[in-house]
Amino acid sequence: MLKSNRLVMEVSSRSVTETVVVRGQNIPGTLRMAAMVAERYMRDPQVLHPENPVPPDWDDLWTRKISPYEKSVNPDNWASVHVRGKTIYASLESDPIMAIERVAQGADLDERTIRAATAGLFGAEPDEDVVVQHDSQTAVVITPFSAYLRAAVLERKGGRTGSFSVSVYHSETRRVRVGLLLNFCADVIECCNLRQFLERLPAGRDDPRTPVPEHLRQQVGGANGRRRDLMQFIKGFETAHKVQYRPDRPDL
Repeated sequence: MLKSNRLVMEVSSRSVTETVVVRGQNIPGTLRMAAMVAERYMRDPQVLHPENPVPPDWDDLWTRKISPYEKSVNPDNWASVHVRGKTIYASLESDPIMAIERVAQGADLDERTIRAATAGLFGAEPDEDVVVQHDSQTAVVITPFSAYLRAAVLERKGGRTGSFSVSVYHSETRRVRVGLLLNFCADVIECCNLRQFLERLPAGRDDPRTPVPEHLRQQVGGANGRRRDLMQFIKGFETAHKVQYRPDRPDL
């Protein structure tokens, strides 16, 4: 089974439009990598060209996006960037993912694309029957409007689907950049995930009746610290911008 998050975005400079695919292990990391790509592209549209004579240090930029807490509990976190089927950057190379993106060329995925891309990767002959199942869902959709940017977030867990949207308005002197909204969504989603993680664990509820292993207690301490940091980032963003949630602000 191949699991990853996939974000597709279009970036434009003058008359040139590129379709960029960002892959990642988890949603917050994928959004932060996409934000980094968008911000770097705004500074230099050549940043996505494989023949760029001075390419950015993507590995250093990606590493800086990972919090100390994430590094301690999820050392295998990874991300990759693909343009026109070419892999621009991959913190962890994956033959199936690179093969899929070579065939997809930035388009939406379907079973035919995945079957064509993975043929032969797993030791199957081209005419051999191979079962391919493809399951996808929309997680985050960002839509620009003249007065604001809106991000719609869909969450599907345990057979239930929940959603909310957040709109961030431009001011008279400053327009909201897509990269800022992507990072903000990453903070909100990660904060919600940490809250849910802490609520599931006795150590997160400080229940004295249930003994908790020391390593888990340390993880809970790190998760609480990371959640506090994210809350500060989120409140700072809400103070600096006009933010509107629908239907309600998520429970952080």
